[in-house]
Amino acid sequence: MKERQHSAAGGGPARGQPIVERKIKPDGTVREYPCTLLHLSGGLAVIRFVMGRGGAVWGTPIEVPVASVSDGYFWKRRPYNLYRMRRADGSLIAHRFDAVADVQLAPDAITYRDLVLDWWVMPDETIIEEDREEFETAVASKEMAAGDVAAARRAAQQVLGRYRHIIDEVEALERRLDLRL
Repeated sequence: MKERQHSAAGGGPARGQPIVERKIKPDGTVREYPCTLLHLSGGLAVIRFVMGRGGAVWGTPIEVPVASVSDGYFWKRRPYNLYRMRRADGSLIAHRFDAVADVQLAPDAITYRDLVLDWWVMPDETIIEEDREEFETAVASKEMAAGDVAAARRAAQQVLGRYRHIIDEVEALERRLDLRL
């Protein structure tokens, strides 16, 4: 069964239209990234961001070349999102998962709250966890609400226990929705 996609003719958002990724950090600051909508329906949005800068952008533990592409997968009901990062030639750089809450999917913006924890899964399946110390400090000082702590821990459990299954699911979605570069 082919998944129905929204389009301008159907009254929904058109594939390829501009969309904003809006990340609300734990301290309340908001970061916005201009992206392109690839898919929006059924509690799932997929957006594309092209890296205008290269290097260890955003303090990442890996090098991301200029013109690399990051496809972001956002689920309304999951405690994580997933970025599938590839070089301009389509070769895989890494996958990055973020613990998130309050994901809102709209034709003009994907908005969510960042829950501090991130995980990089390299092509050889090495996992790099980021910000664990920051998370534990926020938990100990009660800077994070109990519900957010629980959601971040659920994300950690799901990502660390099922990352291969989630990546396989996203690869199948990418083929079915024809999102490849």
